[in-house]
Amino acid sequence: MYPCVECNRKKLLQNMETVARMLHADHKIMCAVIKGFCADNGVMEILEDSSCDWLASSRIEDLAKLKTKKTKLLIRLSQPCEITEVVASSEVSFESECNTILLLQEEAKKQNKTHGVILAIDMGDLREGIFYKYLNEIEEAAAMVLQSPNLELLGVGTNLGCFGGVITDAANMQGLIEVATHIEQKFSVTLPYISGMSTAAMEMIENKTMPQQVNHGRFGEAWLLGFDSVDNRRLTYLHDDAFLFKAQIIEIRTIGGNAFGQHVEFKNQGMMKRALLAFGTQDVAYEYLIPLDENIEIIGASSDHTIISLHGSDNYQVGDVLTFKLKYHALLHLYTSKYVKKYIV
Repeated sequence: MYPCVECNRKKLLQNMETVARMLHADHKIMCAVIKGFCADNGVMEILEDSSCDWLASSRIEDLAKLKTKKTKLLIRLSQPCEITEVVASSEVSFESECNTILLLQEEAKKQNKTHGVILAIDMGDLREGIFYKYLNEIEEAAAMVLQSPNLELLGVGTNLGCFGGVITDAANMQGLIEVATHIEQKFSVTLPYISGMSTAAMEMIENKTMPQQVNHGRFGEAWLLGFDSVDNRRLTYLHDDAFLFKAQIIEIRTIGGNAFGQHVEFKNQGMMKRALLAFGTQDVAYEYLIPLDENIEIIGASSDHTIISLHGSDNYQVGDVLTFKLKYHALLHLYTSKYVKKYIV
């Protein structure tokens, strides 16, 4: 049935093993981010057989449904309203707020568990975490975790490239190391993990310039789609077609270049052979789709339909299926849509 996403088991597993091998060769932890496919059961079966070490999501609902022996990490700061689920469904979470840390301690005590905390440090991307220069705030949060008998301070982590566009480099990685060192010296503790790597760090990993102390990373786009959108770079040693989106043509018409009406302006392309596909913006933003057939062009979309220019081609007819590669946001949207079928091939 269409529209659908097809996940190629072999290619996805090869991607995962390639990235994991690169990290393990340098004694680093590979944490697979699973939010891109909403922890889909079929894809999770592939991951469970892979060499990744941890599983991570920004949605506690994803982690709650997993049956796995791998460590589960919540990478979005916990909401106070979900503390019970956070402790029940993850072993580790990123945190920055002292009030939330207090709630975690109370809940972990109730559940008779020890919950790991990685302090979120903002190294300049301005999304989440305590700004790295505010050492007093960092010390306060670290002390609160260390004083909580049911919490364990596992390290510090940062997120780069997702909001402010800050690229992972030697300077901000060294800054994160210095924050970790400050905590260790201040409190006479050892932090097992410095979590600074993501797909945005792939170039440093490839070139073996990532500092040894940065030993933990959360990766999604790289092994899922073989792409680094921060650097706008195709990772040529990985498959970029482990996920493909397919949609069926439901109408073909030849129309005039100005047949769209006068309320919206379109480039006049003269007579156009256009096709309607049975998906729309409720399912995915078409800007994040890449047609395999380079001779077709996505013109636009409504909530239920996507409009394709066939450029006069006679190769297509109603019922034919068009195939697209995906950018990361497309993968997120398609797996979130209940109207899009998901298959493992």
